[in-house]
Amino acid sequence: MKLASVKEFEDYSKKIKEEKDISKVCITVCAGTGCQAHGSSNVIEELKKKIKEKGLEDKVYIKSTGCHGFCERGPLMVIKPKGIFYEHIT
Repeated sequence: MKLASVKEFEDYSKKIKEEKDISKVCITVCAGTGCQAHGSSNVIEELKKKIKEKGLEDKVYIKSTGCHGFCERGPLMVIKPKGIFYEHIT
């Protein structure tokens, strides 16, 4: 999608925020280059598998993100809305 103006960007941003389900826990996992080198892709797949096994799809979702800026501590995970930060996850 190509946005032609700042107004279109702001409208699109507002729409995304309104659609976000704040009742769900969001587990964000860094998928930046450094974290991928340390196995973040495997962590993401395992988290998805466990969430499905436990029947928690309606309560928890996984989001892969870009670099958090702590590459030497990766893979990194943040659990929202609490803001719990984990490093060196496996």
